[in-house]
Amino acid sequence: MGFSEKKDSFLDKAADMFDIPGEVVGGMSRITVTGCRRVLVENHRGILEYGDEEIHINCGRMVLKLRGHGMELRALTNTELLITGRITGMEFDY
Repeated sequence: MGFSEKKDSFLDKAADMFDIPGEVVGGMSRITVTGCRRVLVENHRGILEYGDEEIHINCGRMVLKLRGHGMELRALTNTELLITGRITGMEFDY
């Protein structure tokens, strides 16, 4: 286990111990899904792949893969992005 992995593990444990959200302590992404029509990702690190049927988002320690139909990037800032459309699946790649 390298230094970065130890640091991440320590931050995860500290967040759990003190009941602090991981996105505050460790820079984790927060993903909010509203029905099957909207996904808000906070603390993202960029879009890796974009299409109306599949979108891959870099979330730091993982990649969020969204699948659906008619998906659109409705808003994008340095820290947040909003996807709308018919979301049919989500996958987390670590």
